Amino acid sequence: MRRLPPLILILTLFAVASPSIAQGSSLLDLELRSLTRPERTSLMLYRGQPALMVFFEPECSWCFRQVRAINQLLAQCPGQFQPLAVGTNGSRWALQAEYHRLRPDFPAFQVNSELLDKVGSIPATPFTLLIDRSGAPAGWLRGFTPKERLQLVMAERLQVTCGG
Repeated sequence: MRRLPPLILILTLFAVASPSIAQGSSLLDLELRSLTRPERTSLMLYRGQPALMVFFEPECSWCFRQVRAINQLLAQCPGQFQPLAVGTNGSRWALQAEYHRLRPDFPAFQVNSELLDKVGSIPATPFTLLIDRSGAPAGWLRGFTPKERLQLVMAERLQVTCGG
Protein backbone atom coordinates (compact mmCIF):
# COMPACT_ATOMS: atom_id res chain seq x y z
CA MET A 1 0.00 0.00 0.00
CA ARG A 2 1.35 3.41 -0.99
CA ARG A 3 1.62 5.95 1.83
CA LEU A 4 0.63 9.56 1.33
CA PRO A 5 3.17 12.23 2.26
CA PRO A 6 2.40 13.59 5.76
CA LEU A 7 1.39 17.09 4.57
CA ILE A 8 -1.11 15.77 2.03
CA LEU A 9 -2.45 13.30 4.57
CA ILE A 10 -2.99 16.07 7.12
CA LEU A 11 -4.66 18.32 4.55
CA THR A 12 -7.08 15.60 3.47
CA LEU A 13 -8.13 14.37 6.90
CA PHE A 14 -10.63 17.22 7.22
CA ALA A 15 -13.48 15.32 5.50
CA VAL A 16 -15.96 15.89 8.31
CA ALA A 17 -19.08 18.01 8.52
CA SER A 18 -18.13 21.62 9.07
CA PRO A 19 -19.68 23.20 12.15
CA SER A 20 -19.87 26.59 10.39
CA ILE A 21 -21.93 25.31 7.46
CA ALA A 22 -25.65 25.82 7.97
CA GLN A 23 -26.86 22.27 8.52
CA GLY A 24 -30.31 21.39 7.24
CA SER A 25 -30.26 24.00 4.49
CA SER A 26 -29.61 23.53 0.81
CA LEU A 27 -26.44 24.98 -0.64
CA LEU A 28 -28.10 24.90 -4.06
CA ASP A 29 -31.11 27.15 -3.40
CA LEU A 30 -29.39 30.32 -4.56
CA GLU A 31 -28.13 32.02 -7.68
CA LEU A 32 -24.51 32.81 -8.49
CA ARG A 33 -23.01 34.94 -11.23
CA SER A 34 -21.29 32.87 -13.89
CA LEU A 35 -17.64 33.61 -14.64
CA THR A 36 -18.18 32.69 -18.30
CA ARG A 37 -21.47 34.47 -19.04
CA PRO A 38 -23.00 37.74 -17.86
CA GLU A 39 -26.11 36.21 -16.27
CA ARG A 40 -26.72 34.63 -12.90
CA THR A 41 -27.39 30.89 -12.71
CA SER A 42 -29.67 29.08 -10.31
CA LEU A 43 -27.76 26.26 -8.62
CA MET A 44 -31.05 24.35 -8.38
CA LEU A 45 -30.14 23.12 -11.88
CA TYR A 46 -27.67 20.79 -10.15
CA ARG A 47 -30.04 19.38 -7.53
CA GLY A 48 -30.67 15.64 -7.78
CA GLN A 49 -27.06 14.55 -8.09
CA PRO A 50 -24.10 14.77 -5.72
CA ALA A 51 -21.95 17.85 -6.15
CA LEU A 52 -18.51 19.15 -5.26
CA MET A 53 -18.19 22.88 -4.77
CA VAL A 54 -14.51 23.81 -4.97
CA PHE A 55 -13.56 27.33 -3.90
CA PHE A 56 -10.55 28.88 -5.64
CA GLU A 57 -8.82 32.25 -5.66
CA PRO A 58 -6.37 34.06 -7.95
CA GLU A 59 -2.75 32.89 -7.95
CA CYS A 60 -3.49 29.66 -6.08
CA SER A 61 -1.23 26.89 -7.37
CA TRP A 62 -2.95 24.28 -5.19
CA CYS A 63 -6.31 25.33 -6.69
CA PHE A 64 -4.89 24.60 -10.14
CA ARG A 65 -3.89 21.10 -9.00
CA GLN A 66 -7.29 20.55 -7.35
CA VAL A 67 -9.22 21.54 -10.48
CA ARG A 68 -7.01 19.28 -12.56
CA ALA A 69 -7.74 16.35 -10.19
CA ILE A 70 -11.49 17.05 -10.35
CA ASN A 71 -11.34 17.29 -14.17
CA GLN A 72 -9.70 13.83 -14.23
CA LEU A 73 -12.27 12.41 -11.83
CA LEU A 74 -15.12 13.89 -13.86
CA ALA A 75 -13.77 12.21 -17.01
CA GLN A 76 -13.45 8.93 -15.12
CA CYS A 77 -16.96 9.18 -13.59
CA PRO A 78 -19.18 10.86 -16.22
CA GLY A 79 -22.64 11.74 -14.96
CA GLN A 80 -21.95 10.55 -11.40
CA PHE A 81 -21.49 13.97 -9.78
CA GLN A 82 -21.51 17.68 -10.61
CA PRO A 83 -18.45 19.77 -9.78
CA LEU A 84 -18.87 23.52 -9.38
CA ALA A 85 -16.01 26.01 -9.12
CA VAL A 86 -16.58 29.14 -7.01
CA GLY A 87 -14.12 32.01 -7.12
CA THR A 88 -13.46 34.03 -3.99
CA ASN A 89 -11.01 36.67 -2.70
CA GLY A 90 -10.63 38.51 -5.97
CA SER A 91 -12.23 40.97 -8.36
CA ARG A 92 -14.46 39.62 -11.11
CA TRP A 93 -11.72 40.34 -13.63
CA ALA A 94 -9.10 38.47 -11.55
CA LEU A 95 -11.43 35.50 -11.04
CA GLN A 96 -12.18 35.32 -14.77
CA ALA A 97 -8.45 35.37 -15.53
CA GLU A 98 -7.94 32.58 -12.99
CA TYR A 99 -10.82 30.61 -14.53
CA HIS A 100 -9.01 30.72 -17.89
CA ARG A 101 -5.80 29.51 -16.22
CA LEU A 102 -7.58 26.71 -14.31
CA ARG A 103 -9.60 25.47 -17.32
CA PRO A 104 -12.24 23.56 -15.35
CA ASP A 105 -14.43 21.15 -17.34
CA PHE A 106 -17.36 22.30 -15.22
CA PRO A 107 -19.25 25.52 -14.43
CA ALA A 108 -17.52 28.35 -12.56
CA PHE A 109 -19.14 31.11 -10.54
CA GLN A 110 -18.29 34.14 -8.43
CA VAL A 111 -19.01 33.80 -4.70
CA ASN A 112 -21.67 36.07 -3.21
CA SER A 113 -22.61 37.11 0.31
CA GLU A 114 -25.58 34.72 0.44
CA LEU A 115 -23.34 31.70 -0.16
CA LEU A 116 -20.79 32.98 2.36
CA ASP A 117 -23.58 33.39 4.92
CA LYS A 118 -24.44 29.69 4.46
CA VAL A 119 -20.88 28.41 4.37
CA GLY A 120 -19.11 30.76 6.73
CA SER A 121 -15.61 32.00 6.05
CA ILE A 122 -13.42 30.08 3.62
CA PRO A 123 -10.35 29.20 5.72
CA ALA A 124 -8.03 28.57 2.76
CA THR A 125 -8.16 27.51 -0.87
CA PRO A 126 -8.71 25.10 -2.34
CA PHE A 127 -11.69 24.37 -0.12
CA THR A 128 -14.14 21.73 -1.31
CA LEU A 129 -17.68 21.21 -0.06
CA LEU A 130 -19.36 17.85 -0.57
CA ILE A 131 -23.06 18.31 -1.33
CA ASP A 132 -25.59 15.46 -1.33
CA ARG A 133 -28.40 14.92 -3.85
CA SER A 134 -30.79 17.18 -1.89
CA GLY A 135 -28.29 20.05 -1.78
CA ALA A 136 -27.40 19.55 1.89
CA PRO A 137 -23.75 19.74 3.00
CA ALA A 138 -22.18 16.30 3.46
CA GLY A 139 -18.70 17.40 4.54
CA TRP A 140 -15.72 19.44 3.46
CA LEU A 141 -12.08 19.12 2.47
CA ARG A 142 -9.52 21.80 3.18
CA GLY A 143 -6.46 22.01 0.98
CA PHE A 144 -5.46 19.91 -2.00
CA THR A 145 -6.99 16.44 -2.12
CA PRO A 146 -5.49 13.92 -4.58
CA LYS A 147 -7.88 12.33 -7.06
CA GLU A 148 -7.67 8.90 -5.39
CA ARG A 149 -8.51 10.27 -1.94
CA LEU A 150 -11.28 12.44 -3.37
CA GLN A 151 -12.81 9.38 -5.02
CA LEU A 152 -12.77 7.49 -1.69
CA VAL A 153 -14.38 10.39 0.19
CA MET A 154 -17.05 10.77 -2.49
CA ALA A 155 -17.85 7.06 -2.29
CA GLU A 156 -18.15 7.24 1.48
CA ARG A 157 -20.00 10.54 1.83
CA LEU A 158 -21.96 10.82 -1.43
CA GLN A 159 -22.27 7.18 -2.55
CA VAL A 160 -20.55 8.04 -5.83
CA THR A 161 -18.89 5.05 -7.44
CA CYS A 162 -17.02 4.91 -10.70
CA GLY A 163 -14.50 2.70 -12.42
CA GLY A 164 -10.85 3.21 -13.09
